Amino acid sequence: MGTRAKDLPPPEWVETHRDFQLRNIRYDPTSPGGGGRAAEASGPFVAVIGIERSEPGSAVRGLVRRSDAWHGRADLLAAFFAGYGRLLTPAEQAGLVVDAALDSVSGIAYGSAHGGPKLVERGRRTWHGGSSR
Repeated sequence: MGTRAKDLPPPEWVETHRDFQLRNIRYDPTSPGGGGRAAEASGPFVAVIGIERSEPGSAVRGLVRRSDAWHGRADLLAAFFAGYGRLLTPAEQAGLVVDAALDSVSGIAYGSAHGGPKLVERGRRTWHGGSSR
């Protein structure tokens, strides 16, 4: 992986959340106009919270943890990319593999040191290729 990662073109940098997990998403399907939105707004209300770790980073970095949501579910993967509007470029796919490997090792190390079995489980699943596909 070291040579492949070294040879990748520089990734597109965007503002990233860095903790984009379900616990940081608020969703209310029955709240038209709620959450401080304009009175004429309608439809579900979605908010992303917990932005204290936000910083510029790779555009595909945020997909590493979200990709666990479609682990083993090709239909959810297809639905995600339909909503995303495009597939990843080959360089983005390779970058996602690199980011997933780094996140996997980080999760296993942190989870092992701090008693986080779910982090260790996700890290091992990612490491074996389950959530980065």
